[in-house]
Amino acid sequence: MRTKAAFLIGGAVGYVLGTRAGREQFEKIRSSAKSLWEDPRVQDTVSEATDFVKDRAPEVKDKVGGAVKSASDAVRSKTGGGDDSGTPYGTTSGTSGT
Repeated sequence: MRTKAAFLIGGAVGYVLGTRAGREQFEKIRSSAKSLWEDPRVQDTVSEATDFVKDRAPEVKDKVGGAVKSASDAVRSKTGGGDDSGTPYGTTSGTSGT
């Protein structure tokens, strides 16, 4: 019970202190962030990073695809579902078994 009361009091104090800063402080932070984002140096870096990611995307795609295939092969070998039917757990879709 004491912990709950301490938590509620802490929350109330935090709320009061936070609201004292108010909208003015929020607007200062927002305008600082906006001016930073619009800085030409930041935009150049963003552009370079975007180009780098676009250039490397095919390599990453191939590596991820290989890793997924290896992982799925490992799971199949451990679960005995390696019948290569293309359906999970060796079942056939569309059959109810009844």
